[in-house]
Amino acid sequence: MSRQNDKAQIIDDAQELVRETQLRLDRARKLPDEARYRLQEELNALRQGMKREDLEYVEEVSETVRALAEEHLAGISVKPAWQEYVETVGLAILCALVLRAFFFEAFKIPSGSMEPTLLRGDHLFVNKIRYGIRVPFTTTFLMRFAEPQRGEVVVFRFPSEEAREHVRKRREEAAAKGEKAVECILNFDEKDFIKRIVGLPGDVVEGRGAQLLVNGEPVDRTPIRRGPAPDRSGRTAYYYLETLGEATHQIREDSPPGYDEGHDFGPITVEDGHFFAMGDNRDNSADSRCWGQVPMDNIKGRAMIIWLSLEDGQTGDPGIRWDRFGMAIE
Repeated sequence: MSRQNDKAQIIDDAQELVRETQLRLDRARKLPDEARYRLQEELNALRQGMKREDLEYVEEVSETVRALAEEHLAGISVKPAWQEYVETVGLAILCALVLRAFFFEAFKIPSGSMEPTLLRGDHLFVNKIRYGIRVPFTTTFLMRFAEPQRGEVVVFRFPSEEAREHVRKRREEAAAKGEKAVECILNFDEKDFIKRIVGLPGDVVEGRGAQLLVNGEPVDRTPIRRGPAPDRSGRTAYYYLETLGEATHQIREDSPPGYDEGHDFGPITVEDGHFFAMGDNRDNSADSRCWGQVPMDNIKGRAMIIWLSLEDGQTGDPGIRWDRFGMAIE
């Protein structure tokens, strides 16, 4: 009985060796012909030995096959193709999740609040490691590298609770004065916003008409052009070149120069650990002027580059804006 078991075990081992080695040999696309022919000959000889049930011959050829496989087929997987495919896809997904959690995240511009810098339908990459490393999918920093600076365009998780409280207090203060609070169109359920940093912690931000002031100093702005608003509303848009910190960028306003009454706000002191953010489309942006300041912990990263821009038909004919590919965000 023991001899029969030994015989069956030798045959089973040889069959498994033939199966695995043949699979590896078939996948070895770059194997020299001489080595391929030698291995194939030994595998065929092993098959013949198993048919004859010549155990001594089977064991001898098995050793030869193992030695040749170790020499020529090292590193070639014997996993089924479907398993390799699943593992490859799984690894790709894992890499994408790691990149998204720590390094980069794609973001789509859903509105015109950042025109003319960013247009509705722009797709961009956000550098999530610019300001530090976070615990994945949380607002907790493990390590900080830098702080946002004036003029930088950032993506942040909308501080819905703080915004609700800010709006509530504004309404109460306006009611106590017998005034009507200036409301802004706002969806508290929105997840991510993109705006430009205007005020840093401790800064005093103020608006006098269309003129923005930071710490009592007017922000430099130069008129550059005017033209039809891109939303096809028939309005005329007025464009200015504005400088905040080291960033020079365009902004848009809908009010003609000298007709900007009602745009005043502040002065507002930016709280510690918070930032004052505004859209570049100053007359069409729900930002810190209406819902309050942005906590540092909510800032996901800095907007870096446009990788795709699609015209959705609201401001032009549907299609791809090829001229915006690869455009750095200033």
